[in-house]
Amino acid sequence: MLSNGEKIDPRVVRTRKLIMDAFLSLQMEKSFDDITIQDIADRATVNRSTFYAHFQDKYALLDSIIHDSFERALRHRLDAPIESTHAHLRQLFLAVTDYLTAVQTQCQRSYRMFASLVEARIKAQMREHVQTWLTAESTMRAVPKRRRELAATLISWSIYGAALEWQHQAGSQSAESFAEEALPLIAAMITGLGS
Repeated sequence: MLSNGEKIDPRVVRTRKLIMDAFLSLQMEKSFDDITIQDIADRATVNRSTFYAHFQDKYALLDSIIHDSFERALRHRLDAPIESTHAHLRQLFLAVTDYLTAVQTQCQRSYRMFASLVEARIKAQMREHVQTWLTAESTMRAVPKRRRELAATLISWSIYGAALEWQHQAGSQSAESFAEEALPLIAAMITGLGS
């Protein structure tokens, strides 16, 4: 549904999915630079103008794919009620590690080319989620909005950075045990926010 209560036409949803699926299957065969809009349109069985009705270019398509798939990773990890700040941070961290592992596995051929887009998208979505979370916390309501926004940026970037550090350690410990080491440092920011 759209924010004003209008329903999204199921044909639009189907066409977007066809285009996204076509791109994902092509990226298994070709590098990102070698995939053309015509390739995507042909694979999706739509014409180029239909592609452009949904996406400005293949970068916008990729951004949309990253957004949607990371949103699913967040929902998967945050689906159940979460009791504490530490548990919430842990689930956010695990959502990022799950997602980065999956993307690098599925997109080995071209991941390096769009790693910065993945990073920017994840940080933006994490910031939005953390900002909403902090605003909803009763202990944070008295904290000025600008300070909560800054904290959301620092926390989301810290979680992403911790996930990258875990990846660079290449399997020396599980994501869960790494989280137990790193997250108290990030949680300290939240504790300090209210002071």
